[in-house]
Amino acid sequence: MNFLKILLVFLISFIFISCTTKTEEKPDVVVDIKVSKEGYQPNVIKLKKGQVVLFRITAVDEGIGQDTSQKYYGHCFYILPPYDIMVENIKQGETKEVKVKMTFPGHHIFTCPYCSDVFPTKGDIYVE
Repeated sequence: MNFLKILLVFLISFIFISCTTKTEEKPDVVVDIKVSKEGYQPNVIKLKKGQVVLFRITAVDEGIGQDTSQKYYGHCFYILPPYDIMVENIKQGETKEVKVKMTFPGHHIFTCPYCSDVFPTKGDIYVE
């Protein structure tokens, strides 16, 4: 019985690890996002399961500040688990990119953990 439990844990771990969502594949869709103290634009994104999406995130303002000597500054873009994708320290006027394979259907939230308690930085991704 213990062997079966160990095997089950191994298989679940393998499946979860093999479903890595960051990718170097060619994108099917490009989503341009602007982030500011006012939030994300757009803040609702609808995608299809299996699509590779290139998210291009541009910081419109300084966010929590531009002091690059600090660990965190500017804005970020974080898609909560199961995606668990983070783009950090986006300075005002800067655009950072991340490619994600949309492998998990359903409703997912993205946010900026730096300033989510201060500014209304939250958005929704719906994967059909």
